[in-house]
Amino acid sequence: MTRETAASLSVRTAQRVRDGGAKPPTDRNLGLTPSWHVNALAAVAAAALVLGVWSLTRVDPLQIGGAGLIRALPPAYFIALALSLAGFVASLSLRRFVPALLTWQVLVTVIVLDGADPIIHGLPRLEASFRHLGIADNIAQSGQLDPGLDAYFNWPGFFDLLGMLSGATGVKDLMGIATWAPVGINILLLAPLLALAKRLTANPRQAWAAVWIFYLTSWVGQDYLSPQAYSFVLMLTLIACLLSAFSGWAWPTDRNRFSTWLARIVSRLDGAVPRQGLVEPSKADAAVLVVVCSLILLAMTASHQLSPFAVIPIMAVLLLTGRLRLRFLPVLAVVLPVGWLLFAASTYLQGHYGQLFGSFGDIGANTVGALNTRVSGSDAHMFVVYTRMAEVALVWILAVVGAIAGYRRKAPWLAAAACALAPLVLIPAQPYGGELLLRLYLFSLPFAVCLAVLPLMSDRSAGLSLRRALGLLLLGSVLATATVVSRYGNDGMESFSNDEIAVVNRLYSTAPTGAVLIEAVRNTPWRFQHYADYDYRALVAAEPSHATAPLTCDAANQIAHKSGAYLIITESQQEAADLRGSTPPGDLQRFIATCGTNPGWTKVFENAGGVIFHIEGVSNGN
Repeated sequence: MTRETAASLSVRTAQRVRDGGAKPPTDRNLGLTPSWHVNALAAVAAAALVLGVWSLTRVDPLQIGGAGLIRALPPAYFIALALSLAGFVASLSLRRFVPALLTWQVLVTVIVLDGADPIIHGLPRLEASFRHLGIADNIAQSGQLDPGLDAYFNWPGFFDLLGMLSGATGVKDLMGIATWAPVGINILLLAPLLALAKRLTANPRQAWAAVWIFYLTSWVGQDYLSPQAYSFVLMLTLIACLLSAFSGWAWPTDRNRFSTWLARIVSRLDGAVPRQGLVEPSKADAAVLVVVCSLILLAMTASHQLSPFAVIPIMAVLLLTGRLRLRFLPVLAVVLPVGWLLFAASTYLQGHYGQLFGSFGDIGANTVGALNTRVSGSDAHMFVVYTRMAEVALVWILAVVGAIAGYRRKAPWLAAAACALAPLVLIPAQPYGGELLLRLYLFSLPFAVCLAVLPLMSDRSAGLSLRRALGLLLLGSVLATATVVSRYGNDGMESFSNDEIAVVNRLYSTAPTGAVLIEAVRNTPWRFQHYADYDYRALVAAEPSHATAPLTCDAANQIAHKSGAYLIITESQQEAADLRGSTPPGDLQRFIATCGTNPGWTKVFENAGGVIFHIEGVSNGN
C-alpha cells in the first residue's frame, strides 16, 4: 500500500465517521470487556471488604451462642458476603480474562470469611494457638529440645521456624501473628492452590473457580498458627511444583506389558493432559527444583506427624497416572517420615507405641466410631455438626458428578480424582485423636474442588454463560453460608476474651514456679509462657461424651493432696463443656459453688473471664 493510498483510505474513513457510517474499532465492537466493567467490579469488591470488616466490628461477642457466630452476625455481613460472591462470579464471566481482578476478588472473600475471629475477638483462636506460642518461646529461651516433655518436641521444625522469626525480627511477642494467622495462611495458600488447579483443570477459569470453592468449603479450621497449617502449605507447594515441572511418565510406556497396559488404561480414562502452568526446566533448574522438593519433604517430616504420610499416596497416584516422572521422590517420601519416627522421634515412639498402632486396621473405629463420638453435645452444637456433614457430602457429590462429567466430555479429571481419593488410604492407620476424618477431608479438598467445578463450567476458555454463572453463584452462596455455620459453630469455645487472658496472667503471677495448675475442662488459653515451668493438669477433656459424670471436689483434692494446687475455671471452659457435653449442663457452676466453700479452698482472683482457687495440700496446712 502506497502512502497516497493510505492517506486516501484515512480520508474516506474519517468522512464515513462524520456521515454516520462505520466507526473506528472499540472494545465493544471488538468483543472485548470495557475497562469500566473491570473497574466497577473492583469497586464492588472494595465495597464488600469495607462493609464486611465494618459489620464484624459491630458483633457483640456476648451474643455468640451454641450455634456459633452466625446468630450474632448483623445483616450487613451477609450483604458483604453476597457482594463478594457476586463480584467473583461476574469477574469470572467477563469476556476478557483478568487475573488481577480475580485475585482481588478472592482476597476479599478470604478476609470476609476468615477474618471474623481476629476482627471480632482480637486474640488467637483455639487454645492450641497459645500453647504453640509457648513451645516456640520455650525452645527459643532454652536453646534446646526436651523430647520427653511432650510430642511437640519430637517434631520441632515449625516451632524452630517461629523462634527464628522472633529472633530475626526482634519481636518477642508473636500474639499478633497468631491472631491473624487464619487470614495470613489462607493468603499463602493462594499461589500453590492456583498452580495446582491449573494443572488439574481444562482452562484458567476452571482453576480460579476451583480455588474459590476451596475457600468456601475449607471449614475445618486447621489454618491457625500450627504445624499442620505450615505443613499443608508445604504439601500443596510441593504437589504444585511436581505437576508443573515434572509431569509425565516416570518410565517408557512400552518398556513391558504392565507399563503398556497402564498407559493404555490411563489414556482411555483421561486422555486430556492440561498444559496450563506446565514448564520445561533446564537440567540445572530441574536439579535445583529436585533439591527444593526434597527439602520441602524434610521440612514437613520435621514439623508434623500426619502430613508427611498423607503426601505419600498422593505422590504414588501421580506416579501411576503419568503425572510424575521422578521415581525416587515417592521413595524418599516414605523413608523420611519412617526414619524420623524410628530415630528422631524414638522417645515419643517408645512411650506411645500402643497409641500409635493399637487401632491399626480397625477401619470401623477409625471412621464410624470417631464420627459417632463427634455427633453429640447440645442441640445447637448438633445443628453445627450436621451442617458440617452435609457440606462434606455436597462437596463429594459434586466431585463424583464432576469426575463423571470429565470422563464423558474428555476433560481432565483422573489426576484430580486419584489425588482426592489417595489420602483415604490412611483410614486404617489410626483415628488420630478422633480428628482423622477432618484432616483427610482437608487433604482431599484441593483436588476435589477441581472436579466440583466441572458440572457448572465448560471446557472452553470463554466467559460463563448466564445460566452457568447463576448456577455457580447459587452454589457459592450455599457453600459460603454453610461454612459460616460449620467453621464458626464452635466459636464460643474456640475464641477467648481479654478477661480470660487476665485470669491466666494473674495465675502465673500468683503461682510459684513448679506449682500444679489445674483446669477444670481442657480449654484454657494458657501455656503461651512458662510452658515447662509448671505441672499442668486437667479434670475433664473437652471431648464429646455420651455418658457424662459430674465433677467432684475429690478429683481436684486428690491432685492437690501432696503439695497443693491452683485451679482455674474460665468462661471458655464452660462453653466447651456445654457445647460438647463433656459435663452435665450447668455442672461447672455447681462445681464452683459447692467446692469453692470447702475447707482448704481459697478464691484467689475472679473477673468476668473466670476464677482462680488455691487448694491447700498436706505440706501447706491441709
